[in-house]
Amino acid sequence: MMGGALESFNVSNIKPIREMIYESMRQAIFDGELKPGDRLVEKDLAEKMRVSRTPIREALRKLETEGLIKHVPRKGVVVKGFSPEDIIEIYSIRQALEALAITYTVKNITEKEIKKLKALIEEMASLTEEDETEDLFNTSQEFNDILMRSCKMPRLIGLISTYREYLQRFRTVTMSRKERKMSALKDHREILQAVIDRDAARAKRLVEEHLQKALESYLNTLRTDEKGRG
Repeated sequence: MMGGALESFNVSNIKPIREMIYESMRQAIFDGELKPGDRLVEKDLAEKMRVSRTPIREALRKLETEGLIKHVPRKGVVVKGFSPEDIIEIYSIRQALEALAITYTVKNITEKEIKKLKALIEEMASLTEEDETEDLFNTSQEFNDILMRSCKMPRLIGLISTYREYLQRFRTVTMSRKERKMSALKDHREILQAVIDRDAARAKRLVEEHLQKALESYLNTLRTDEKGRG
């Protein structure tokens, strides 16, 4: 059940242990190392991560508050996972946050940042043509990060980053399909052009449409998978 983020846990880090444990377990859930339904036993986790049970308990409490784990009668604490309703809610929040951010990006972006985004678009085009999913995903992440950081609003950027972490696994699923890669590239080109044109209203609309398509693509993939298992 455990590996990756949990195996690489390092108590020599300068952060408080409870925070390090929380971040490691959270990442393990996002990466799929801890899967929906997996039991999280304090004693086992403490032994695995070589810490006392107190910071494990504090991390579990925080994960439960965040909605990533839950108590199940006669089973204990388990990984909750994400329902379609959760995904819709998270995408809706992200849509609202990024639509707001892009209006400030239009005002505050520098020529240096625009130049970097142009270069990333060309790199994404090449990777889309070559069907290099992992490299394309990473380059797309970099493009989105620069685009959002260009709004120059630290608190807003922090909120966007949090909700993007929730969606990372789902985005890798949708980006594996060629038609979604082509659609995303087209959307990114249009969003960047609206930013270059300093057209905040168009940029906001394009960001909203792009994220709506991403949501629909994931939900369609989810329905297809469920039919395949049926």
